[in-house]
Amino acid sequence: MLARLLLFLCVVIWGSTFVATKIMLDYVSPAELLGLRMLIGLPILSLVVLLKRIKLQFEFREHMNLLAGSAVITAHFLIQITGLKYTTATNTGWIIAVTPLALAVLSFLILKERISRNVVVGIIVATGGVMFLVSRGDFSHIGWLKSVGDWLILVSAHTWAIYTIIVRDISRKRNPVAVTFAILLPTTVLMTGYLLVFFDWSVLAAFPARAWAALVLLGVFGTALAHWWWQEGVAALGAARAGIFLYIEPLTATTLGVALLNEQFGLFTAIGAAAVLGGILIAELRSR
Repeated sequence: MLARLLLFLCVVIWGSTFVATKIMLDYVSPAELLGLRMLIGLPILSLVVLLKRIKLQFEFREHMNLLAGSAVITAHFLIQITGLKYTTATNTGWIIAVTPLALAVLSFLILKERISRNVVVGIIVATGGVMFLVSRGDFSHIGWLKSVGDWLILVSAHTWAIYTIIVRDISRKRNPVAVTFAILLPTTVLMTGYLLVFFDWSVLAAFPARAWAALVLLGVFGTALAHWWWQEGVAALGAARAGIFLYIEPLTATTLGVALLNEQFGLFTAIGAAAVLGGILIAELRSR
């Protein structure tokens, strides 16, 4: 029950980060935003490690997986943030919802995780809802992928699936906080170096309250806490089952995108959202 609650909170936060990222891109570049997120998030994780006296001890093979996970998550962030420059937060939320499909298939092929019939049906129903929404009811129409932003977001859905698979076994064997810290540390070092060379720190003084709120959300919750909770959930439920919760992201992104960014919510969005929710319900039902 706790694992499901953490995964739920995690994806709600991540859905809101699409809107926060759109806000921040009015003031900084994608690489600068990633660097600022890491500079806020990693110290918080460091504090958790110290207060809980968590040991950062890994075997050699695990170090290789952690480095691979760090490389993938860095690429994932840069691809997704760049994509958000050229598409909407609402569109991003729904495109990224294909992640559970990629995650379930890759988990089956690579990790040999069993996929129940309910999970398969749930993925099909939810993915159909996403396709209905982005095609606006015309499945022969793929104009929703005409922009660079949409393509980059679609790529980021797959990089996240790969990242989850890479770190699954480590998350089960080691403390999830330690795993999250070890993965984000190289990213933070790399992006801090970028900021020191290229970033004009004086722009921080010009940030309005809206930008600071978005940055705190991205750094504290979207980077530190949500990634920790995700590792906890994956360790408890497995990569494929945890991936089902990612279908909640577009609902959060759509709600906040409409409220804060004046993005549109129409009939096709409503139908697609209903199908996504139905897919989640089916996937979570236990076969009797």
